[in-house]
Amino acid sequence: MKKLLSVLLVFVIVLAFASCGKKGEDVTEPSSDEQVTEEINTETEAVSESETEAVTQESAKEEESKSEAETSAAEEESSEAAEEASVVAAPQNTKEIIDLYNTAVNNAYSKKAGFSKERYTDSANFDMSVALKPFKGLVEKFVGIGEDNKYSEKVAKGNWDGDAKRHYLRKSTLSEADIISAKCEQDGGVYTLIINVKPGSSVGNKNQRSTSAPIDKCGICVGKEDKNYYDHKTAEVIYDAIAGTYEGADIKENYKNAKIVAEIDAVSGELVGLTVTYDISVAIDIGIGSGTATGTTHIIYKDFKY
Repeated sequence: MKKLLSVLLVFVIVLAFASCGKKGEDVTEPSSDEQVTEEINTETEAVSESETEAVTQESAKEEESKSEAETSAAEEESSEAAEEASVVAAPQNTKEIIDLYNTAVNNAYSKKAGFSKERYTDSANFDMSVALKPFKGLVEKFVGIGEDNKYSEKVAKGNWDGDAKRHYLRKSTLSEADIISAKCEQDGGVYTLIINVKPGSSVGNKNQRSTSAPIDKCGICVGKEDKNYYDHKTAEVIYDAIAGTYEGADIKENYKNAKIVAEIDAVSGELVGLTVTYDISVAIDIGIGSGTATGTTHIIYKDFKY
């Protein structure tokens, strides 16, 4: 009996182990096909996420670029609008032209602008008596005729001479009554004012010294004493130069065809260039001889610095 029970017990144990073996076989690792499929799915998901991120970044860059372009365009439009708003209005009539001219010249004067300047008189002609011919060189000097009497200077900004009689540029007081005509031309950002000034004359002798010369009001350097740097040699100036030797001299001077050409910056309103020309005639009588000298005077201001 005991033997039978022992055999039965062994049999039960064997059956129990066999059952555990089958359950262990059911919990197996995935097959190779299943692993490959899972890896593909994982990679696909990663690529999809990468592509989505790239598209998102590209879209963000496009939006940023578009925004920058719009901002730049807006700033450019704003800058152009501000510039247009600051442009000095082009003069429409004679009074406005004269006002613009006076303002530009007087601004250069008050700021003691730097500039380059030259003056010369050419196309000279002499008609004089034999007695006056020995003084031809002196007459040329008085009137400023010829290369030897050419005047030029370069003035640094603010560095104007302290001589009270010496002014490199004077204030302009031109009025409509002083001119024949005026017009304004525009080339880009520059206004060119062309002003034709009325003729004038002067007298210089021991009994009379007078000048009626509208051209002297335009800002060129003028005066009533014998000075080399005066741009308009009036009869008064010439007489002062020779009165010590020929007190009885009688000088008559006149000019015509006077023209001002002024270049003015359309934005700042500042004087850029100034040219003044006129035909001059000087009649000199020193008692022992007389004669007349004529020529064309050119006065040129340029390279303004403010």
